[in-house]
Amino acid sequence: MRRGPVVLLAAGVLVLLASIPGAAAHSPVHQVATSRTVLAIAMPTATPSPSPTAAPTTPPAEAAQRNAAAVAAAVAPPTPVMARISIPRIGIRNAPVYDRGVDAKGLMLIAPGYAVTRYAYSAPFGTGNTVIYGHDDIQGNIFGHLYDLAPGDTVQITFGGETQVYRVTGHQIVAPTAVSVLNPTADARLTIMTCWPFNVDTKRWIVTAVKA
Repeated sequence: MRRGPVVLLAAGVLVLLASIPGAAAHSPVHQVATSRTVLAIAMPTATPSPSPTAAPTTPPAEAAQRNAAAVAAAVAPPTPVMARISIPRIGIRNAPVYDRGVDAKGLMLIAPGYAVTRYAYSAPFGTGNTVIYGHDDIQGNIFGHLYDLAPGDTVQITFGGETQVYRVTGHQIVAPTAVSVLNPTADARLTIMTCWPFNVDTKRWIVTAVKA
């Protein structure tokens, strides 16, 4: 996706969150912190130069250690890998899956790099409608060939020592405001999302896969 972490428009997501049990329990403070963690990777803050007349208050060695720790924190994944995904048809093998929610404006966040994101307010794997998404044309293009999936292709999710197998049932193309794709379902399924068309990204390509 080419427009940062935004997968759905803010208004649509905020309407959706109001209908999802437990979503309100996540405070705006937590959401802002999550957003800053992601942004810090792309936009590190410059350290201002001290005044020529001011004496340093921190020893240089200690300051260097603090700076090194800050850099390490900025590039480290803000959350651990919560699962692995494999989609043999399009060459994905054990790619990491991270949980992400929304920022203070209600915009969905996305894990950086060659990774897949599970929308934190959707169902846990194997219990309902689990929504996952990834980039199609930047940062490794993990879902660059999502368009090639056909009914019957398999998606494997591994977590907690267990591997769940899902079979693709079809796809649809929707507007970014189509929050109905996030609705809970009675069956266990994956709603797999990326941007479309390639390098244009005005709509969303949605693949549905039902647990085998």
